[in-house]
Amino acid sequence: MQKIKAEVEKISGVFQVHYVENVIDSINKNITKIGLILMGLVTLLLLVVVLLINNTLRLALFSQRFLIRSMQLVGARSWFIQRPFMYRAGLHGVIAGIIASGLLILLLSFATKRIEDLVLIQNNGRLLLLLSSLLIMGLLVAVFSTYRAVSKYLKLSLDELY
Repeated sequence: MQKIKAEVEKISGVFQVHYVENVIDSINKNITKIGLILMGLVTLLLLVVVLLINNTLRLALFSQRFLIRSMQLVGARSWFIQRPFMYRAGLHGVIAGIIASGLLILLLSFATKRIEDLVLIQNNGRLLLLLSSLLIMGLLVAVFSTYRAVSKYLKLSLDELY
């Protein structure tokens, strides 16, 4: 704030700049608190989303457990059995990332139309990083969850399948 004060005082016609330091400190503390609360909420929601995706994929593969067992009985290797499930999970993860990125872009454009000054604080580099991380997270979560679920069914004995 001191730098801003010094720069504003250099402008011709400005004789004195005064601001209340206590209010600025209070605003900074409140913004920090809100940021920490939002970070905790984001972490909690991310954990819930990962668990939901993992359980959904495990349920979807539960119906395929006999197909996996049949493939094992005819001599298919583990990687040969896992590959089609992994490709499909990767495709679904990328599609989910694209949908999430598209919805985020739509929300941002809607907000920009409502609040025109929002363009001033928009950082396209960080937005691109966020969109690409959505794609990568969608892909990784889907593929990793599918890998774990298929590996589980590959290790089960025939009695455990029922």
